[in-house]
Amino acid sequence: MSCLPGYVVVQLACILFLAAGLTTQANAHDARPVSVILNETLPGYFQVVLRPPPTVEAGNQPVLVWPDNCRESGDAGGSVVLMQCEGGLQGRQFSLEYPLFNPSLSSFYRLNLQDGSSTTAMLAPTEEVWIVPQEMTTAQVALQYLQLGVEHIIGGLDHLLFVVGLLVIARSFRRILWTITGFTLAHSITLSLSALGLVTIPIVPVEAAIALSIVFLAHEISGQHKSSLTFRYPLLVSFGFGLLHGLGFASALGEIGLVQNEVLVSLLFFNLGVETGQILFIIVFMAVVMLGRQVLLQSRLVIQQDVLAKRGDIVAAYLIGIPASMWLIERVAGFIL
Repeated sequence: MSCLPGYVVVQLACILFLAAGLTTQANAHDARPVSVILNETLPGYFQVVLRPPPTVEAGNQPVLVWPDNCRESGDAGGSVVLMQCEGGLQGRQFSLEYPLFNPSLSSFYRLNLQDGSSTTAMLAPTEEVWIVPQEMTTAQVALQYLQLGVEHIIGGLDHLLFVVGLLVIARSFRRILWTITGFTLAHSITLSLSALGLVTIPIVPVEAAIALSIVFLAHEISGQHKSSLTFRYPLLVSFGFGLLHGLGFASALGEIGLVQNEVLVSLLFFNLGVETGQILFIIVFMAVVMLGRQVLLQSRLVIQQDVLAKRGDIVAAYLIGIPASMWLIERVAGFIL
């Protein structure tokens, strides 16, 4: 396959744009789960950090339902409530209640015990109750964080739009392979450094820069300047902007946290999950392209492919650039206003 047909790119971009339109706040991370972090501060005493995604309405914020053996044990300072759970939490069950309606969100639970061990679980929107297991194995940690990585990249529309832009620019299979490899290496580096606390950068300007990277690709695609640095060396562009996207991945991982006694395992498999989701997306994209080529070859219509590809790429650039421009404005406003 030497070239991506323009009309196929348009079809895929339309699907992605419609997905963006369905989000309530033009937010590229609306697939994030409700995060429930339970910290044991003293033996048998626990605090909770509950973080719903920004799409949950103010009047519909979830409330954590504690097990029957837990009771409120005074104020831990500020608005933090300390809960005493006699007999511990192993084998007990938690659930979330919404005042108005269940928004069909996944929920992520993490229990941090005083001895440094942690237990995590990712619940699908249809799973209402989490039963705390007695002990979590390394294999279970790996599986949970692999799932988290896949869900983050598939739900991260801004990252997927950037990948689409790279595929449109790279075009040939060999260039696509090198370009995606550069993107993978770059965001793996910054994801690891940030998650381990070796690099700390405020996430709001980073997310604005991520949106800007998509706008940049849309501009390059619409300009069709084949002699530009972007078209001649897409690997450099993918690696450079991949460093930014890795910081975005690290932000999502930071909200969930790493399992303290399995730091390397949880970090490694979250990264592998991101790569797995990215590869699955690219496979689907390429399959749609190949199917479109077959339909085009079998069609009796006389089509000038160069004209179709050029016009299709321009339309695709606008469909990629419009939501990215909205995110850019929203995110810049978030840290200058």
